[in-house]
Amino acid sequence: MRRLRVVTWNVGRLYSPRHNNRLDDADVPAVVRALGELDPDVVLLQELVDVRQLEAVRGRLRYERGAFAGALAERCAYDRRAAVLVREELAPTFEEQSLGATNRNAMMARFDAGGVRVAAISAHFDVFDRERRAEQASSLAALAEARGERLVVAGGDFNLDPKWAAGTANATDIATFARLTRTFADAGARAGATLLGLWRVDHLLIRGGARHFARVSPRRLPLGDHFPLVLDVDLDPDVASPI
Repeated sequence: MRRLRVVTWNVGRLYSPRHNNRLDDADVPAVVRALGELDPDVVLLQELVDVRQLEAVRGRLRYERGAFAGALAERCAYDRRAAVLVREELAPTFEEQSLGATNRNAMMARFDAGGVRVAAISAHFDVFDRERRAEQASSLAALAEARGERLVVAGGDFNLDPKWAAGTANATDIATFARLTRTFADAGARAGATLLGLWRVDHLLIRGGARHFARVSPRRLPLGDHFPLVLDVDLDPDVASPI
């Protein structure tokens, strides 16, 4: 394996205070069809309700793209959970990780891809409280800094558009994103907006110096508000590749 493809996607529905805006069971087939077309090695998902939904995605994905192992952040106190799926052939192990005192947890997978040790982390930051976002970002950066893997990829819905933060002089969010980019490269910086085509709130960050290319997929769910963000990582940058 020379190319590692990572997809991050908030699969919840459009926000409504009165209706379910997490992943709806009826949307699972559409999620799997989109992932089948994107052909990922690693999937970072946000806004799942429970393990049952993750298993439904995993079971259907087997027929689209082969077997995946997966895990959900079940101890997270938030009512929508982050999850990671990794191709079974990569023999992943999973760890749930705290994002500080905010009662949110991230899900991390560890595996070997083409001789490269990799950690992939799925996280979902607070939408309403910028101070909580700051703590979650600091915890995510510290987690990555403590890893021994050669390559660390962190992704998810961070509810933070750095351009919007700068334009509105939101000093807290500006500092939050600066904390992340001291640890990671902003792999999706040029990919474009992910929330309704207007804001870049979904991110893929990379630590490890590998060459990479990110793009936004047009495969939004019919009642969803996020587009998938796709990252190709070159595991052998010394050899010419199309990435």
